[in-house]
Amino acid sequence: MFIYSYVTTEGIVKKVNQDALMIKVARLHGKEILFAAVCDGIGGLSGGEDASSCVIKSVSDWFETECAELIKNDSDILEIRTSLDERLHKINDAINDECARGREMGTTFTSLLIDMIHNSVLVAHVGDTRLYRIYDKKLEIITSDHSIVAEEVRRGIISAESARFDKRQNQITNCIGAGETGRIYDFAIQSPEQNCVYMLCSDGFRKMVSPEELHQTLMPSANPDQNALHSSLNHLLSLNIDRKESDNITALAVILKGDR
Repeated sequence: MFIYSYVTTEGIVKKVNQDALMIKVARLHGKEILFAAVCDGIGGLSGGEDASSCVIKSVSDWFETECAELIKNDSDILEIRTSLDERLHKINDAINDECARGREMGTTFTSLLIDMIHNSVLVAHVGDTRLYRIYDKKLEIITSDHSIVAEEVRRGIISAESARFDKRQNQITNCIGAGETGRIYDFAIQSPEQNCVYMLCSDGFRKMVSPEELHQTLMPSANPDQNALHSSLNHLLSLNIDRKESDNITALAVILKGDR
């Protein structure tokens, strides 16, 4: 059984919410499959909202059609990964067709597929939206940001703490669309875990709150049910707004409970 909740807002500055999200749950052979995704339209691009919406609609369709058919045909998790990768490249091509017509469109993308039939978690990612895995005793970032600042952190040029306040933190190095071909997306396959919170978010949800605040608010013991989880996400959203976060703010959290 899954419990989940989400929050999203255009924030205090922007008139349009370029973030987009989805979450769907299906059941087959007595077991559940959850698919969730968060996109953040690239800031400053006129088509950011359209790009993020386009991606969410397309991967939602993928889950209901191609993914469902693969699972029914007993395909393994690697075949599902390949299918999602192909869908993301098709979306990239479609958005780039719009770019060729003079529209500036691009978006980040992070998704989480918890497949209890294959007892697997499939993560897909590009850009600086993130997936966290949060336990009572620690917080882990599962994805790697595709950004100039994140690359400098990985190379030891700047610290993770200074990166939080770097003015270049919105300069991403990989996304879906924006006129670029030959994209490479990050994928990871893991085992599903109970007693943790999976949290996907746009960068606007995490820039004004510390990792410690994320951890303390979203740890599993503080979120025993859906109401508590929604309250926790709202609390963090309010902190971002109180601290004058200028970007759109979106987060989606999932907890796997019960027998696997």
